Amino acid sequence: MEKNRLEAFSDGVLAIIITIMILELKQPAGDGMNDLLALGPALLTYLLSFLFIAIYWVNHHMIFQKAEVINVKILWCNIAWLFVMSFIPFAMAWAGSYPMSWAPLSFYFADMSLAGITFQLMDCLIKHENGEPCRPGCKSIASLATYIAAAALGGLCPIAAYLIVAAVSCWWIVPEKRGKKA
Repeated sequence: MEKNRLEAFSDGVLAIIITIMILELKQPAGDGMNDLLALGPALLTYLLSFLFIAIYWVNHHMIFQKAEVINVKILWCNIAWLFVMSFIPFAMAWAGSYPMSWAPLSFYFADMSLAGITFQLMDCLIKHENGEPCRPGCKSIASLATYIAAAALGGLCPIAAYLIVAAVSCWWIVPEKRGKKA
């Protein structure tokens, strides 16, 4: 399969996910700043989710830029990753509505964890198919550990969980270096 079809499909799904996310945000109940500030948790969860998707979109582009061979395993792994990513609007809306509750936060951060795991697997499959060793970088390992910890502990200290995940997300604004394209 040509990678441009996979990339176009993935871009389309991610665009739809972002569209659904913004549609999940509700208009303020009134015309005052207090009405807007009341939406603070939902807006911050949206911001974190948008950043999360943007970072994955950039990294998706980078891993497929190097790929010469796309096989069925990579296709299905990409679909699994998109499936996990498609839960972000739901998880974001739930966590934004109940920003201090354990179940919504755990689900939200567990979804981020599964996105990281499936993306890392896809990266390894691409590297393997294209003759490179799979060595997850420090940022990948730290990110997965952070998302898993946030999922497990989000109910105990929700603000810390959000801040740590936001910090890791900001760390990813500059992607991990990957080998040069042959």
